[in-house]
Amino acid sequence: MQIAGSLTRFTQPLARKLPLLIAALLCTVVGTFGWVVHRELRGAFESAAGERLGAAAQRLAIMLAESADALRSETRRKVTNRAVLAALEQPTPERLAEARRALVPAQPTTRAAPTAQMLWNARCERVLTLGSTSALPTMASCPTGALTTDSRDRRDWIQPLVARGDSVHYSIVAPVVRAPAETLGYYTEVRSLSRSPSGRAMAGLIGGNASMMVGNAAGPHVWSDLSVRVAGPPRLNAYGTPVRYTATDSTEQFGVAQHIPSTPWEVFVQMPVASLTAGVNATLHKLSFVALACIVLGVIGVWLATRHVTRPLADLTRAAEGMASGDYGRRVQGGRGDELGQLMSAFNVMAGKVQAANSDLSASAEQSVRQVADARELTRALELSNLELSDSLEETRSAHHERELAQLLLGEVLERSPVGIGVFDTQLEFIRLNGALAAMNGVSVREHLRHTPDQIAPALRTVEESCLRMVMETGQTISNQHSSGALLGGSKRFWMSSYFPVRGTMGEITGVGAIVVETTTHHELEAQLLQAQKMEAVGRLAGGVAHDFNNLLTVISSYSEMALETLAPEDPLYGDMREIRSSADRASRLTRQLLAFSRKQVMQAQVLDLNRVSTEMERMLRRLIGEDVTLALDLAHDVGEIRADPGQLEQVLMNLVLNARDATPDGGRLLIGTRNVSLASDLTHDGVKVPAGEYVTLSVMDTGSGMSDETKAHLFEPFFTTKDSGQGTGLGLSTVYGIVKQSGGEIHVHSEIGRGSTFTAYFPRLAQRRERISPPGSSAIDDNFGTETILLVEDDQALLGLAQRILRAAGYTVLEARNANAAIELGTLYEGEVHLLLTDVVMPQQNGRTVGARLTALRPGMRVLYMSGYTDEDVMRRGVSAKQSEFLQKPFTPDQLTRRVREVLDGKGGSQQMAG
Repeated sequence: MQIAGSLTRFTQPLARKLPLLIAALLCTVVGTFGWVVHRELRGAFESAAGERLGAAAQRLAIMLAESADALRSETRRKVTNRAVLAALEQPTPERLAEARRALVPAQPTTRAAPTAQMLWNARCERVLTLGSTSALPTMASCPTGALTTDSRDRRDWIQPLVARGDSVHYSIVAPVVRAPAETLGYYTEVRSLSRSPSGRAMAGLIGGNASMMVGNAAGPHVWSDLSVRVAGPPRLNAYGTPVRYTATDSTEQFGVAQHIPSTPWEVFVQMPVASLTAGVNATLHKLSFVALACIVLGVIGVWLATRHVTRPLADLTRAAEGMASGDYGRRVQGGRGDELGQLMSAFNVMAGKVQAANSDLSASAEQSVRQVADARELTRALELSNLELSDSLEETRSAHHERELAQLLLGEVLERSPVGIGVFDTQLEFIRLNGALAAMNGVSVREHLRHTPDQIAPALRTVEESCLRMVMETGQTISNQHSSGALLGGSKRFWMSSYFPVRGTMGEITGVGAIVVETTTHHELEAQLLQAQKMEAVGRLAGGVAHDFNNLLTVISSYSEMALETLAPEDPLYGDMREIRSSADRASRLTRQLLAFSRKQVMQAQVLDLNRVSTEMERMLRRLIGEDVTLALDLAHDVGEIRADPGQLEQVLMNLVLNARDATPDGGRLLIGTRNVSLASDLTHDGVKVPAGEYVTLSVMDTGSGMSDETKAHLFEPFFTTKDSGQGTGLGLSTVYGIVKQSGGEIHVHSEIGRGSTFTAYFPRLAQRRERISPPGSSAIDDNFGTETILLVEDDQALLGLAQRILRAAGYTVLEARNANAAIELGTLYEGEVHLLLTDVVMPQQNGRTVGARLTALRPGMRVLYMSGYTDEDVMRRGVSAKQSEFLQKPFTPDQLTRRVREVLDGKGGSQQMAG
């Protein structure tokens, strides 16, 4: 009770109560304001930090995606290397060594080398390993399931991260293909993420108080800071949204995640929450110190002010109490010029009004104290507002700077992009585009602006405008739309486009974006591939027919020739036999045309001078074209030498001249020319590519009717002709094409309707002039007869009887064998000497090469002569190379057979060259 009474007495005087009330009010106002400021500052700091971390994460994701694209390009270059393809086709030690050198370049690159490289065949058998695979055995398994069938989904080329101790690795998998539908195998490359040379460069993008981690977006929870393995953040539900989490070291972290495009990874940029709130706490500490100082000074001031006011009031109170007790003669000391002085004076005059005057003075004093407090509070609020405004201006300047950088980066990407990019407004008019898109349309960037696609490229209106409107109406992205057309009167071109909505800050659709890639070259390559496949198919058919046809022609030609030798010219059958022989010769020429077209004809290659060939054929060509066509030669005097079959080359020149004659039915001019040509780079004419190198050209130019583009597209196809039915076989130009390609050259044609045509054949020029090889048979052997013993092996009964009859007529002893087994048995059991083995190459049971190998092992002195009606590819496949063995091509005449047998027996044989 005494304490309560003392407290009551202590708080009762105005001199004590007024300062306490004002101090409590100040503390309440300052505390509330500080709490509000702390909450707002913390929110502002977190928002700014979230934007900063999000921008850093996005830049890091772009950099890592670009690095991943560079790795994929490097891997794609490796798997398309010819040495790698050859190693998978036939993994011999030599080819594997070549593949090893191709996969491990001699010169080191700036990019870190892979820790391991593996090459698998299509049966998931590892054929080559480079580096050590012991660190991560799970990566050394077959990668057949690593690639998806959708080539557009490239994320599966780079696999998820795998941890081994403190190290983090990943693998790159790519198929090795020889054709779009044929996979030869797979290539796996294991790399260490801890050795990434871009780690230090990326650390500079996120600042000193932040850190970054790279981990799997799904699958194993593996993370790395590009140095060692780290714990990583928990699984996130969304990218680009700041999150808080407690790390393994019990620190609270604040970060943002972004997915790395075209990879199964994500990047996470974080900073400690403590460093985020450090600035807020420091600012609040300063404000708290200032507020505390202001409160103390305010209380002191109020206390002094109240003392100055309440002391006179106390005197007046005591005087009033005295007056109330009846001491009306009590007075107070006056002399003050303020209201209190007046009150004191009035108190002395009007004692009865003391109580009312005292109340007025108390009210006036309280009001004055409140006004002073309000003024000081307003001053502090203005100071705090000024500080907040300064911070906001600084953040605005930083945000403006970042926006300028972003716009600069966007403009740089837009202009340097190799694909066309355009942006349309809601009226489907161009508002922005890059130079690549303008170049595709053939119109400048300025002329595109504020125009619709229909006004710029009417040929694309059907596809492009409908896609733009669909995206504008539905808000859905449309990908990989194919279109074609001719722009500004040019040739037909092809494009692949994707369209996506452009949205505003509120999510509304404000326009449509388009990405356009020109695929004209891709379509042209597809057309060339189809043409090559079609001609290859016909070539295979021609080569297959040649064997049986050559056997028949050999029998017909030989028997008709032998019959002509026994018949007198006046014999009635003599003319019929000549017709049979002539027909056989024509059939033989047709077979050679088919083989020349298929580029599988056995060649008798020689070093030739095109000027000499052209000059020697000039007289015959003039008789072929007639008098109404003028023939002229324009031959370069220093033309180089080539290697080709002279007979085939004459056939090329004759077919081109006959084609030119048919193009000038009303007469005209025909010019044959030769030139030396040096190509420093690849030359392309209407889809025909001539590689860089040294060439000799043979050109035939006419002033005839010319050809349309459609005719030129099918010109070299077999059986294609513009003549009426029965007037041409359609094999002339296809034969020319086959011979030129078989000789290692290229041919192209330039022609316009009404302006004639020019055919130009490019033949590889020899590095130096060589001694010409005389054609087989140029050195005549006067006597083709002999007495030696010949073992004849032929599975065709008619051809066996014919060859036996020819050889026996020439004096030879002939041992017959109808198949390989019979030949081996006869050659083993025959006791006499066998001087020559004459055998067909392709036979049932065993081929001629096997027969020759087994019998020459038993009879080392025996010579071997192979014969075949198959093409060189079939002969080579069965182990007979004309560069190493004596060879006779069917069909042959009796004279050719006996002459060739005599040459081989006398050791004067010259092997024919096969080219294919």
